[in-house]
Amino acid sequence: MKLYEYETKQILSGAGIPVPRGALAKTPEQVREIVEQLKNPVVLKPQTLVKARGKAGLIKVADGPQEAAELSPSLFGREHKGEVIDTILVEEKVKLIGELFLGIAVDYAGYLPVFLISPNGGVEIETLAREKPDRVRKFPVPVSQGMTEKAALTLARFIGEHRAEMNNGKHLAELQRIILCFYQVFRNYDCELAEINPLGIRDDFSLIALDGNMAIDEESQFRHTELIRPRAQTEESARQEQDFRTRGWTYLQMDGDIGILSSGAGITMAIMDLIHLGGGKPANFLDTAQMNRQGIYDAFQIFHGSAKIKVLLVNIFAGLNRCDELALGIRDYLNAFRPSFPIVVRMIGNRENEGRKILKEIGITPIAGLEEAVDRAIALVR
Repeated sequence: MKLYEYETKQILSGAGIPVPRGALAKTPEQVREIVEQLKNPVVLKPQTLVKARGKAGLIKVADGPQEAAELSPSLFGREHKGEVIDTILVEEKVKLIGELFLGIAVDYAGYLPVFLISPNGGVEIETLAREKPDRVRKFPVPVSQGMTEKAALTLARFIGEHRAEMNNGKHLAELQRIILCFYQVFRNYDCELAEINPLGIRDDFSLIALDGNMAIDEESQFRHTELIRPRAQTEESARQEQDFRTRGWTYLQMDGDIGILSSGAGITMAIMDLIHLGGGKPANFLDTAQMNRQGIYDAFQIFHGSAKIKVLLVNIFAGLNRCDELALGIRDYLNAFRPSFPIVVRMIGNRENEGRKILKEIGITPIAGLEEAVDRAIALVR
């Protein structure tokens, strides 16, 4: 789960890492009001989950309320790589004499976090590491120990070696403190990735986080419910996503016209492969886990009213669940609704004969072979 910049800064600020003064605006009028309160030149920063806002010309600087109000209408409603801008973070412009980079990422091969630090901030760390590897320090952090004061001081001294203005006991101590706070944020929020880029150096040598991003492991969202909200999506799709998560469903929208309702991620992926091999296009990925009569009825409603789906392929491989119960769920749905697309059902497993009988009574002849069912769905689309 990616966080917006303003969310990351709220967390950093709460952990004792300085951030610029600012507020969120939803309209040009709110932008003007915020600038009037800050009484300083400001930076207008649209809130998106996609990087490269600066390269896209989306970050604007304004000297006062009038200029900010004139610039902001061109940002609201603008699209950035599929995201529509509806919120702007209005922050005071901070004068800097230098920029640093701090980052932490999970090394899944090594089973531990890796801290990255560089005296060159405000740039893409991947490019810098490739072109100037001596300017990036990588420090694996043992999970059992965490980031110690000694390790944090070692990283701070690396910055002091490359930036004379930071090679001072007081300044190194402040950088050491921020490194320790930043790592604690990474751990407390179950991050897969966290960055402060840049960590600015002000003319009094104090440090301030000008930009940052965090990505939280989705498996730990139950520990951070205050952060669960729509992200680059409509309120309706966010509610639907939360409903799917509660039910234990995995649903991904795709561009094809063959709907898939299946149980088990592996078999669902195999169905998608077979559809592609046959020249068809899946409309979705839906893994419904263990389903019952009500569950399959509810799952059918995902596809109800869809204009893009030309056929729905239902794969029932019953083990702990029962074919007859799932067949009853399909019958319940067809009694309540009349779908605009034909339905192909592949059914094998527990109570298979009973399930086939129920489906035949409502005009559906189930198929036993997976390849045959996929071929049938593709033929119906054509």
